[in-house]
Amino acid sequence: MYEICKIKCFLHFFAKTYYIVLKSGRNMLIQFTIDNYRSIKNTLIFSMVSGRKNKGFCFEERNLRLLPSAVLYGANASGKSNILRAFRFMRSMVLNSHKVVQSTDTLLHDPFRLSSETEVASSSFEAVFLQKGVKYRYGFEADATTVYSEWLFADTNGKEAKLFFRDAKDDEFYVNPEKFKEGKGLKVLPNSLFIWKCDQEGGSVSREILDWFKKVKYLDGMKSSKYLTYTFNKMYDADFRAEIVKLVKSADLGIQDINVEKSEIPASSVIDGLPLPDNVKEAIKSSASPLTEIGIKTVHGKTDASGHISGTSEFDLQSMESKGTQKFFCLSAPFLETLRNGGVLIVDELDASLHPMLTMALVSLFAQRSLNKNNAQLIFATHDTNLLRMSMFDRSQIWFVEKDLVEGTHVASLSEYKNVRATADIGKMYIQGKFGAVPYVGDFFKEEE
Repeated sequence: MYEICKIKCFLHFFAKTYYIVLKSGRNMLIQFTIDNYRSIKNTLIFSMVSGRKNKGFCFEERNLRLLPSAVLYGANASGKSNILRAFRFMRSMVLNSHKVVQSTDTLLHDPFRLSSETEVASSSFEAVFLQKGVKYRYGFEADATTVYSEWLFADTNGKEAKLFFRDAKDDEFYVNPEKFKEGKGLKVLPNSLFIWKCDQEGGSVSREILDWFKKVKYLDGMKSSKYLTYTFNKMYDADFRAEIVKLVKSADLGIQDINVEKSEIPASSVIDGLPLPDNVKEAIKSSASPLTEIGIKTVHGKTDASGHISGTSEFDLQSMESKGTQKFFCLSAPFLETLRNGGVLIVDELDASLHPMLTMALVSLFAQRSLNKNNAQLIFATHDTNLLRMSMFDRSQIWFVEKDLVEGTHVASLSEYKNVRATADIGKMYIQGKFGAVPYVGDFFKEEE
């Protein structure tokens, strides 16, 4: 009860002054389907549609009740991260992050490699989502050299219409002449997505598809320092800085304020320390511009002999604060920006280096109607069983991931399990193996037969 009360205090403090700056369309994930990707051998379907008995916070759009968050549990190497990476993989493909422009360029391809059948087969991905009130279903099937099929359907009034469909195997290429005029007459290379071509030609629908994928963000919780510069830059926005400070202060980390410092340092002072020949160092020095050093200082209260606050002291974030504090700060901007603008935030290993209450607090932000006004969604993987409680999630928000006998990843929602009472201790049941998705550790000292 103490933990829940403290989380409520955290949210109350933050909600009092938090406001949404940007309004966006309803861009939410409905369903994601993966086939033959990394540890995922067979078709895997992940849904953000709420269970029928869910009485908690949901987004109601187009006769759908969609979840604000979902959590994945499973043993190490079960495939949790691969499900989340699949989102990033599809996003990279749709946005052409690797700049495939010629017919000889290779595509990203990472199939299930523990089967002679799948290691030479194509992979497929499909996302069903809402973008500005329109329900889209977009997907493709490809390997390293060829896009074998690609499709886009749109539903504006309860009936799905085919906008385009291509199938290299059957030599079929259909473009709806009325509903997808932007694709009429366009040709595409065998190793390219048609959606790229339509966007390059200024297509309005294709732009909406790419815009939705741009709002899918992936964070690696084990490498949170990667987002330090991103959060640092957000501190130059006065409004955003105020929200970051409020979020960090409300986390009970002892921090009263956060200051940023940006200074130039001579390139020579860095180059001198590099293991390079002197002539090479001198050549670099002569052409190098000053380097920029960024610093983030946390402000703490300082007490006098009687225990009263008498001043403040600054700590360097990276050298003097804990790993958990550093991570909380680094993740603050991506979390706040997703809440402001909407979209899907995907976080692997969210709980790494974070106290369970801080993890709980971050997750709870998405469940607050007063904060999550733009229908933002959080999907994350964790081992933190403190979150496994009915007061935190509906059954349809909890997913268990495990591998089968051939090392293929499978997933099941808690809502699929029967006879789980509302008062049940879900965390305890999970640890006991009631839902699978836990490691079965053998006896190290037992000799193999």
